[in-house]
Amino acid sequence: MRFKRLKKIKIKKLIKVIAIILIVLYFIIAPIVIAVIHGRVMSKCTYDEYDTDIYLKYDDVATDYPREKIQVPSGENNLSAYLYGKDNKKGLIVVSPGHRDSNDIKLYEIMYFVDEGYQVICFDYTGCYTSEGKSFGTYTQAVYDLDAILTYCDNNKAFSNMPIYLFGHSLGGYATGTVLNYDHRVDAAVVASGFDSAKEQWECSVKRFTGPAYYLIRPINLAFIALKYGEDRNLSAVDGINKSEIPVLVISAEIDEYYGGGKSPIYNKKDSITNSKCKFVLMNKENHNEHYNYFLTDNAVEYIKSEPQGKINKDLYMEHDENVMKMISDFYENSR
Repeated sequence: MRFKRLKKIKIKKLIKVIAIILIVLYFIIAPIVIAVIHGRVMSKCTYDEYDTDIYLKYDDVATDYPREKIQVPSGENNLSAYLYGKDNKKGLIVVSPGHRDSNDIKLYEIMYFVDEGYQVICFDYTGCYTSEGKSFGTYTQAVYDLDAILTYCDNNKAFSNMPIYLFGHSLGGYATGTVLNYDHRVDAAVVASGFDSAKEQWECSVKRFTGPAYYLIRPINLAFIALKYGEDRNLSAVDGINKSEIPVLVISAEIDEYYGGGKSPIYNKKDSITNSKCKFVLMNKENHNEHYNYFLTDNAVEYIKSEPQGKINKDLYMEHDENVMKMISDFYENSR
């Protein structure tokens, strides 16, 4: 009997020791996993990861779409921004790229806007492609950078007599909505597939990497967000849209894989948007209802699905739907 009691005591102690070891490992490994994921997602972006065989690069269109390079300070770094169509008079559209996207990937939208008579500024975020910086850093860096670009526009007499519009997709949509919290002269904004806050999106990002295990590490992740982002973790695009009281067009896909397969977070919060000038469009057409493909023509979608080999037809690969682009252009026109 005594031997059995001693055996039970040893087993209990062993279980206790194992539990302590697992708890210690949890508080060591979970923060490391989260920090490694964040460091990778927010690392420096270079043209090594930009597929020039598939997507347009500026050299492909330079003859027809000349541009002027502008250096804009953002914190300790200079951003590279590019002005297209500088003789156009219809207005200025500031285009904000998506996460880890080069300014080049927005050439499809830029060319349309220039052809419609607008001047366009597009830029690379801090730590990305042609801009300075050791890394991108955080989701909120996109807001700081767009704020810097708009400060440049505010102080540039060349834009003083024309309307200023914003266009952003994904991370660019977040930046576009959130920068409306600041005092800039903006006449209208289009927010496509955007998220609402850094906290919300970082949780979504870690879920994509960790799957069901995310719920085990969520308490650690929330603590990481609080330490990494501070109060900026709650910088909200919805708050910006409400504060601005300008015309805003919120576009969402029906099935957005970047937000768990549902609609975009800003669209999902439309009941919280009090801006009476805000309009909502849900892209739910078959084969055009995901994060980005609602911008594309049927031919482009079919071409991508065919997984073309050899030399890619870049124009067809990202051919934009005239109706979608016209909807955006008409929104700017009607906001005057």
